[in-house]
Amino acid sequence: MASLYSIGLSGLQSSTARITTTGQNTANVDTEGYSRQSTATVSRSGGGVLVQDTSRIINQYVNQQVWSDTSKHNFYDSYHSMMTSFDSVMGDESVSISNYLDTAFSSLQNVNSDPTDSSARAHAYSTFRELAAQYNEIADYVSNQRELASDEISNNVESINNITDQIASLNAQIFKLESTTKNSANELRDQQEQLVKELSGYLDVKVQYDDHKLMTVNLASGQPLVLQSNNNELALTSDPKNPDGELGVELSFGRYEVAIPTDELGGSMGGLIAFRDEFVSSAERMLGQQALVLADTMNEQNKLGLDVNQDLGINLFATDSIKTVANENNANPAADISVRVTPGASDEVSTDTYELVMTSATEFQLVTYDLDGRISNESDVIDITASPLGEPISVPGYGVDISFGGLADYSTGDRFEFTPTKDAASSLRLSARSGDDFAMAAPIAVSSNAANLSDVSISVASVTDTNTSAFTANKTLDVSAPQSIAINASGEVEIFDGSGSGVPINTPAVITDYSNILEQFGLATSAGFDISLDGAPELGDSFSIAFNDTGESDNFNGLKLADLQNQATVGGVRSFSTAFSSLVTEVGSLTASLKTNSSASEVVMNQSLAARDQVSAVSLDEEAVNLLRYQQSYTASAQVLSAAQNTFSTLIGALR
Repeated sequence: MASLYSIGLSGLQSSTARITTTGQNTANVDTEGYSRQSTATVSRSGGGVLVQDTSRIINQYVNQQVWSDTSKHNFYDSYHSMMTSFDSVMGDESVSISNYLDTAFSSLQNVNSDPTDSSARAHAYSTFRELAAQYNEIADYVSNQRELASDEISNNVESINNITDQIASLNAQIFKLESTTKNSANELRDQQEQLVKELSGYLDVKVQYDDHKLMTVNLASGQPLVLQSNNNELALTSDPKNPDGELGVELSFGRYEVAIPTDELGGSMGGLIAFRDEFVSSAERMLGQQALVLADTMNEQNKLGLDVNQDLGINLFATDSIKTVANENNANPAADISVRVTPGASDEVSTDTYELVMTSATEFQLVTYDLDGRISNESDVIDITASPLGEPISVPGYGVDISFGGLADYSTGDRFEFTPTKDAASSLRLSARSGDDFAMAAPIAVSSNAANLSDVSISVASVTDTNTSAFTANKTLDVSAPQSIAINASGEVEIFDGSGSGVPINTPAVITDYSNILEQFGLATSAGFDISLDGAPELGDSFSIAFNDTGESDNFNGLKLADLQNQATVGGVRSFSTAFSSLVTEVGSLTASLKTNSSASEVVMNQSLAARDQVSAVSLDEEAVNLLRYQQSYTASAQVLSAAQNTFSTLIGALR
């Protein structure tokens, strides 16, 4: 049976320990990440009390929920922060491509009013140059946003590695303290958990404890960031051949590196990478698609007319050549391909990534991937022996022509990657020399014979190709081209070339529909144009077709140039303006969605923090009650000691 003295002394020690713990809690009431502590005691066999240890009041499940919710909130918050800036710029009317498109095409309509007006042509030239410059400016802004996100991601990686190094260092300190002194390293563990909370702002992490109760920190995808006293550092990777491509993240284990799935990172890292590699890439490609289609459609239409000097039209716009990247595992690293947009087929070009794969000794296949890396389409087999060496091979439905080197340059399994729309907006430029290069006139002129019995008039129905043999370099129609139409005594249509032989180049026939006459006789493709009559002619009527060498006031092709603004050419479904509006709408919609998700995730995070505080935070009211209780306990234990001393003194006195 323990003595009254030892019982009182153990009570004093127990009360002192609890008062000390209460004081520690009170002192750290405002310390971020501090977990309140509690000193546990047990009744000692034989009497008295034994102080066991002082431990933290925590709930690991609640802590993990705080870290998870913090990661989720920071993902949306960082993404939303980047998108807010983007939305404010893209939604500003002063930078809207639609306004520049309206101005440019309106000026082109002014030229149509009087194609001989040099000042109107000069103004149109200026507005289209400004349009191209605006595409460049917005593309540069998009590129700057990518660089900004890249810099922020790089800073995040540096911070992450610094935090994991501190966590690993604390593991070493905790092990040393707890294994040598048998004391609990409560404050060090609080520091660790606060570092994990900071780390969860950058990444989605999972925490476990080993047999020594040392913290192990893993990524959500399972790879370890911290193991005991060692931390594995993150690093960013990119393709040196495509520095603006997707960023990769790898985890270094010293002797080797492991690639980390970027779509599972979470936190601000995940949000920034999603913004950079998903949204920015999407916006860049959507802008590029619009610029590419604008250049191609305007160029192809302009080449179907005559400029102010009655020369066949030239390209109005230009973009840089499409960059191709050869796979590093290709058999011949020097082998390459050349890619261009198929003239007139830009509506088939998508914003996807294109990959050309060699499937056999003479065959390739074109595969497209969306921004999520999923296959979106696969072409038919491309036999490179079917065309002369070096000649572009068109891939129907994909809008591109591909030129190959010699067969010996390639091996089965070789791969080449390219994105046609990527750099189009940033490189778009007006290649026309002046407003005189706008080809407003039709390349052919038509007229009715003055002796015709009917008042039927002839008109140019269409011009589809000026690169045919019908058009010569000396501004005339070739002798073999259709140059007159007559209605013979049998009411049949006869078409004659310029040879003057009197022999029609078609098989005469009676027709009832006088629109697109050349097409009905199979001559439109070779001629590159077609004509129509506005009614049924009389017997003996004739009509002439010639090169338009006096078409200064003609706006046949100019009207078609201006009408391109209204055509569904972008992706085959949208006009230039609606395509840009679609991008602006997508930006606004995503920004609003991220704002909602950010606000909602903040509420959830705060609820988790409140749940954590309910378990682990210091309550001054509770600590004040505890302090009073432990003071009273201390005083009572002191009274026990005093009673034991008095009893002992009385006993000694009796023995005397």
